[in-house]
Amino acid sequence: MQSVIFLGQFQIDVGEKAFGIAASKGDLRMTIRALYEEELDRLQKNLENYAKEQAEEHGLKVSFEYNDEFPETANHKENADKVRFVAKAKGMKLVELHEAIRGSEDFGYYTKLTKGAFFFIGNGEDYPHIHTDEYDFRDELIKTGVELFKGLVKL
Repeated sequence: MQSVIFLGQFQIDVGEKAFGIAASKGDLRMTIRALYEEELDRLQKNLENYAKEQAEEHGLKVSFEYNDEFPETANHKENADKVRFVAKAKGMKLVELHEAIRGSEDFGYYTKLTKGAFFFIGNGEDYPHIHTDEYDFRDELIKTGVELFKGLVKL
């Protein structure tokens, strides 16, 4: 049995649940994110190099595994403009984000193959975040999504 400590988007598993015995193995898991793939690649390489340096300095072994890797999600201007146009035409409140979100989205794979735009039909700023126990999808948002997509299909 291993002890688990969660630190934000980090998870550390070290040793066994046994007092007086020094841990000889452990796992450090983390999520790394960046706006652009080049930044993410550079960050990953820097983290690996630092871990290897620390391992060598302290006589440790280190290895790396990766999962859930996603490419950057970037909107194509003409598609984002279509979303803006339809939202405004249907009288929907449109909130533009001032900064890109560094999410992990499989939508990035789609926009590598075809033009697209990623947008939210959201619960608002003062609503629990998705992927938390407090989040509850508001079913009335389905109508908003359907209306927006109906408008997009007609363009």
